[in-house]
Formats: sequence, structure tokens, C-alpha cells
Amino acid sequence: MAQLKPALSYDEQIDRLKNVHNLLIPDEEGALEILKKVNYYRLSAYGIGLVKKDDREKYIDGISLEHIYQLYEFDSIFRNKLIHVIEQLEIQLRTQISNYLALKYGSEGYMDPSHFTDKKTKDGTSVHTSVIESFKKERDHQKNAPFVKHHMDKYEDHFPVWVAIELFTFGNLSSLYSIMEVDDRKEIAKLYNTEPKYLGSWILALVEIRNICAHYSRLYNMPLKQTPYLYSEYQQYKSQTRNKVFPALIAVKRMLNSDARWADFEIQLEALMDEYSDVVILSFMGFPKEWKKVLIEK
Repeated sequence: MAQLKPALSYDEQIDRLKNVHNLLIPDEEGALEILKKVNYYRLSAYGIGLVKKDDREKYIDGISLEHIYQLYEFDSIFRNKLIHVIEQLEIQLRTQISNYLALKYGSEGYMDPSHFTDKKTKDGTSVHTSVIESFKKERDHQKNAPFVKHHMDKYEDHFPVWVAIELFTFGNLSSLYSIMEVDDRKEIAKLYNTEPKYLGSWILALVEIRNICAHYSRLYNMPLKQTPYLYSEYQQYKSQTRNKVFPALIAVKRMLNSDARWADFEIQLEALMDEYSDVVILSFMGFPKEWKKVLIEK
């Protein structure tokens, strides 16, 4: 096992950043305040792509600690704005899926695996079984929450789907949609003027981004595992983005149908991108030069 690096004082960190990593630090007092607020290990991730090709330990000449900190600030604000939009979509999906299942299969029809396709996880477990077990664990975990306690006491642990869905993680909601019968998935997808394969991939992409945002992880210049399917008019942006966040924003715009929620987000996004234009590299987020035309212009 490699030996762990020794801990460094703030002054030692500043010295190392200047003399070992070639980071520009003209204001050491300001640098000290930055390092007291944000662990350098977290900050250093924003320096990915800003190092010399022939020496990965050194930053490109002229890159400062303040520059990296501004990228961190930008990413934090961007995530906060984006998760608010995703939250609205998640709640809307919970509403639509639970309402549809309740009307078609009854209030507890979601518990019956015969109403879903027999899809398996990688380890061979039924996806439906996995989703329901996860729901039950969360129900037990939140047993003292008023609405959970109410249904456990009054209805002998029976939860209608519109209540149970509130205890599903977004990931489990995505899994539930993936195992719905084809015709059922089509009906939900129609609400977004799309097809099941598109909606399913959009939800998966949003689950990943939502989890990144919720855990305060980096989204700027982060390669994502889930790439949403895009319609033909947007395929060029998929090939340019290397699994960055831009395609997901196209999907969000489509899901919101460019309504007032999207209009509010795009105003905030444009202002944020303009404010941090000196440090943000568009390609690091998968943004093409014409991103405003794609996301904002009608």
C-alpha cells in the first residue's frame, strides 16, 4: 500500500500550491480564507483540465487559487439552481405515475408484480421485488413520520400508491417506470410528448444529476454515466459533449415543455454563465458555442 500524504498546515498548503503546483497566489491572506472555507482536496477537482500536459502536477501558468475557487462557486450555484428544477420534475413524475397506477390497478396495485414486466437486476433479483423492499425499508426508517405512522396504525401497514410513492427514492421511481408495461409507459410518456425510451433515459440522467447535486459533488467538468437519448435535431450536441451536463438540460427543457419553470431557470442560467464567463470553459460542461440558441431561444 502506498504511504498516505502527511497533513499540512494552511501555510504549508499555500507554500506547496505556489512552489510545487505552480498556482498563482498573490494574496496569501485571501488564500487562507479560501482554504478555511473549502477543503483544497475538494477545490482541486475544479483544476482538472487546467494543468500542464507535460507535468500534471503543475497548473498552467497564470491559473490562480481564486480562479479555481470561482469555478467552485459557479458550480455550487449552478447545482442549486438545477436541483430546484429537477425537484419539480421529480414531484411531477411521482404524481403522474402514482395517479396512473392507482386508477388502472387500484390503490395497492403497485404491490402486485403481475402488473409489471419481469425485469431482473444484475444479480438476478426481480426489479419489482427490489423496489418494494427498498420502499419497506424506507417506511420502517421513517416510521415516526406522521403520515407513515398514520397508515401503519389506522390502515394496518397498508399504503396506497399515492402515499407509498413519497417514500420512493428518485432512483426507485425510475426503476418503477422501467418495469411498467409498455402501454403504461407509453401513457406516461405521452404526458411529455415523447416515447418511453426517451423518457426513461431522461429520468435516469436526472437521477444521476440529482444525486450529484444532493451530495454537493462536482458537476462542472464531470463525465456522467447516463446520457439521455436526444432527438435527431440535437444529436450533434450529444456527440460533442462527452457525457457532460448539456444534453440533460436539453431533456429538462423538453420535459418542462418550455413552461414558466423553464423560463425562470433559463433566465438564471444565462445570468450565471455571464457572471462567471471569465473562468467557465463551455466545453467542460458540454455546452456548444450556440448554447443560448439551443436552450433559450424559442
